[in-house]
Amino acid sequence: MKNKLYFSIFTIICLIAVIVCAICDLAISKTLTWSLITISAITFAWLILLPSMMCKKKIVIATLLSLTIFIIPFLYILSVLIKNTEILSIGSIMSVIGLIYLWSIVGISQKFKQRKYIVSSISLLLVIPVCLIVNITLSKMILEPIIDIWDILTIFILLIISIILFMIDYYKSKK
Repeated sequence: MKNKLYFSIFTIICLIAVIVCAICDLAISKTLTWSLITISAITFAWLILLPSMMCKKKIVIATLLSLTIFIIPFLYILSVLIKNTEILSIGSIMSVIGLIYLWSIVGISQKFKQRKYIVSSISLLLVIPVCLIVNITLSKMILEPIIDIWDILTIFILLIISIILFMIDYYKSKK
């Protein structure tokens, strides 16, 4: 019952936002221009959050499944509205990389259900290859440098935090 109430409130807020954006856009430019981007983003957010408000169990999996289904169509709509094909081409590849990472974390969380520190440690360690894959992919697509000082610093910090979390898990599991 509570979820249905939250879902109804969220839906009403989204509808109000869509109506306000459309009215403002029509008042300013006499047609729907920028509001189409906002309306598509609000619709996308609604579709992504819908499972988390409707499901009683496995909320994360349902929400991630919704994201997996709707991210590419949203990027397509966005690229058409903005008239920039790079949004779809680059965004799709980055989305797939991100989704693989997120689904991996869900799998790791399922395997180590009661060990949140080891899950966090592994999750942070997995960010390192994801970061490198994103950097390599972007360097080929938009001629960005593969790695810079901030990437090295990020990797170093991720390693330190991951080791700390691993040690916490180790000591907790020994008790």
